[in-house]
Amino acid sequence: MSLRDADKMLVEKYATDFSIPREVAEIIARRYPEYSEAKRYLYPDSSQLHDPGLLPDIARAAEEIITAAKGGEGILIYTHDDVDGYTSAAVMYKALDDITKGSGAVHVYPIIREKDGYVLNPQVLSSYREKGVRLLLTVDFGISNEENFRIAEQEGLKAIICDHHETKRTDFPIAAVNPKRQDSRYPFRDLAGVGVAFKLAQFLYQEFFSMSANEFYGLKKSFYPIVCIGTFADRVALCDENRVFCIHGLSLVNHVDEAWAVCLREYGEVEMHRVLKEVLPTIGSAAYIDPRLGVDFFVENDLSRVRDIYSTLKDTDQRRRQEIDNMFSEVISSAEVTSRLVISLVPLSKQHFLGSVAARLRDYFKRNSLIIGIRNEKCIGELRSCDFDLYKLLYRMRKFFLDFGGHKKAAGFSMEKRYLEVFLREFKEYVEHQAPDILDDCKSMEPKPEAFLRKSDVAMLKTLVPFGEGNPAPVLTDGISTFTVDNSLNLVEIT
Repeated sequence: MSLRDADKMLVEKYATDFSIPREVAEIIARRYPEYSEAKRYLYPDSSQLHDPGLLPDIARAAEEIITAAKGGEGILIYTHDDVDGYTSAAVMYKALDDITKGSGAVHVYPIIREKDGYVLNPQVLSSYREKGVRLLLTVDFGISNEENFRIAEQEGLKAIICDHHETKRTDFPIAAVNPKRQDSRYPFRDLAGVGVAFKLAQFLYQEFFSMSANEFYGLKKSFYPIVCIGTFADRVALCDENRVFCIHGLSLVNHVDEAWAVCLREYGEVEMHRVLKEVLPTIGSAAYIDPRLGVDFFVENDLSRVRDIYSTLKDTDQRRRQEIDNMFSEVISSAEVTSRLVISLVPLSKQHFLGSVAARLRDYFKRNSLIIGIRNEKCIGELRSCDFDLYKLLYRMRKFFLDFGGHKKAAGFSMEKRYLEVFLREFKEYVEHQAPDILDDCKSMEPKPEAFLRKSDVAMLKTLVPFGEGNPAPVLTDGISTFTVDNSLNLVEIT
């Protein structure tokens, strides 16, 4: 834990220049030895956001959207059924509503997972085509499965993808805006889906309204709290642009006058702890009754209607928590536990519960988890990882799946039941014996303290939040024990 003389000088410089406690300066000096990077971290603002024009296909996507809008064509926003998807759709709807001048030509469809699965539903597209839709825009959805390109074409729709999920492709038959493309020149690949939607919206305002970046950031500041909520929800790396979105969004959410923000403030101040513990699970519960409510909450202007939506979702969340508790209690006793895995096979009743239960299995057993729901001749899988890249794993086994997608830490798939036995055999063989990058029991090296700090002084760490992947909470010592803190600065002992 000791610092070299040069490092000590850097700590003193940071403490003096940034007017921060020496203990905080020490943590930052260890993580950001470059002065400019330390300054960006401590003072995140809009000027640090990257040029959206660097995203692949964004100019082509904007041109097609603007052409459709000017031609009076209907536009369908097709999104995922989670908080990142709802917020992505909300940002894009507000942008397109401005561009189409409230003509009513913009539609939103958040998937109903048990009916639609993870690929475009041709029946849904056909129904919207009858309503005049000619352009399909997916947000937080669509890039992982090539079948989506064929389905859109088959239904006679022009299509654009605006997504952030992993992909191995570099060539696409349609515009595909995604910082994770292998050929992307964008400086930051870890945007949430709503972050990519924000970027496309900014580029649209630039092209359609000749709006500069600073004008966009100022005139559309109400976008920031929405992007903040979606970014927190998707558990992406909380650094670089995501740190700007989260901190700026939290600073604005108690001041913007949109109906959804006013509604939240009626329950009390909107701060990070409340967002994480109440707001995210409440809005996320829309998927269990009607995913449209998750989008309507952010785009509806009638405060009375928004209040009703939030009240309904709060009641739904309470029921959801109880049902997940019941399901977890049933699953835990029958789960198969190996040195690196916990696996559970269950009858598929409520598909949305699988992800939450998979996360609980991972946390309870401290192992990478897989839960598979089985109904008739189809299987739905959800995975949660402690320490390995789930997308790479599923991509390796893609021959088994009808569709799949996700991130390093969370992913899902659908599969015909006839492949279940051989899939499980290959999956366990690979994870247990052929993946040397996986650590036994998900345990890493013993963490080393980054600074000496009395437990009574943890309030000084507030300038470092929010913590998460990309910005972990610091490991500290008071000379007696090793500990860290959560996002509410509560002490967490490290054993």
